[in-house]
Amino acid sequence: MSDEVADPGSGQRWVFRRTDGEALEADLFVSRGGFVRRHLHPEQEETFKGVSGMFVLDVAGEERRIGPGDSVVIPPGTPHGFVDAAGDAHLLVTVRPALELELYFRAFLGLSRDGRIRMPVRGLPGPILLVAAVMHRYRREIAAPELPLWLQRALWWTLAAIGRVFRVRASFPEYGAD
Repeated sequence: MSDEVADPGSGQRWVFRRTDGEALEADLFVSRGGFVRRHLHPEQEETFKGVSGMFVLDVAGEERRIGPGDSVVIPPGTPHGFVDAAGDAHLLVTVRPALELELYFRAFLGLSRDGRIRMPVRGLPGPILLVAAVMHRYRREIAAPELPLWLQRALWWTLAAIGRVFRVRASFPEYGAD
């Protein structure tokens, strides 16, 4: 299994250094125009440390600039993301605890890269039953900030159950996310 996953459409390339029960450590390379939709990690703290380039991150509605040597710590449950990266940037990312976030990245970015999931900067990604299956599977790792957790978990569970009727799966061994 490769230590790397990339999605040119979103301008992200992740190189995984370490994933164990304690932490996920990875290099994140973002290209000009890259984006990560606003999201939150319900149970995880995420730290970004700048290596090269200038990176602008929205953390709970506040702009945070990360240059070489700068760090930003995002507490669990805090909405964050970025749109239209101004230029190439390299960051070290640490997430504690790791849970299964690496598997989520492998699945979601692999599906996006292969055109199986549409991931617009704004609006709903789709197809919704596949997105629901993935979001339900990785509900401890990732959530949308627009709805209360209890409501989106109920929604993802319901849509994932409907998806199973149509053989929509939430496990993707072809991306190393089983």
